[in-house]
Amino acid sequence: MSNGKFWIDEDKKELVLSDGKGESRFFIEDDLVIDGVKYLIVVDARAGENADATVIKILNEGEEEIIIPVEEKEEFEKVQAAYLESLED
Repeated sequence: MSNGKFWIDEDKKELVLSDGKGESRFFIEDDLVIDGVKYLIVVDARAGENADATVIKILNEGEEEIIIPVEEKEEFEKVQAAYLESLED
């Protein structure tokens, strides 16, 4: 998100994105750490019950954390497999 900030609202278990003009909130369905990378599975807080989830990763760029959507099929499938495995535990 260019010129924006994000943070996690621990009380509501939401990812909050802010661009200075407003906020977007996403429910955090799950968070996973795979190979040292933190992934969040999020759903738009304004979406209905059957909304699609999005997988994002949090990376360190220097001293700043950035979020990036997971777009590569192989990486998505790795996160999906870990998520499904965590549901079985």
